[in-house]
Parts: sequence; structure tokens; C-alpha cells
Amino acid sequence: MKFREKVAVFVVALLLSFLLFNMIGSPSLSLLRLGKEAGNEIISNYLANEDKS
Repeated sequence: MKFREKVAVFVVALLLSFLLFNMIGSPSLSLLRLGKEAGNEIISNYLANEDKS
């Protein structure tokens, strides 16, 4: 392989990885946010039940 071909393949792979990461990254961030909110709700419910006892 020539040096130009290697650079071209590297640039294409780099662009594809950035594009695919951005497409996958957004839903995973929203899932993390939902998971954190659910965890906080579980903890608050547990603490509310502890106060009643």
C-alpha cells in the first residue's frame, strides 16, 4: 500500500468512528440519565419507608 492510501483509509476510518460514536452516544447518554433518575427515586422511596418505621 502506498502512503497516500494508508492515510486515506485512516481518515475514512476516523470519520466513520466519529459519526457512529455520535449516533450511538446520544441514546446512551439519555439512558444513563434515566438510570440515574430511577436510582434516585428508588433511594428516596427507601428512605421514606425507613422514616415511617
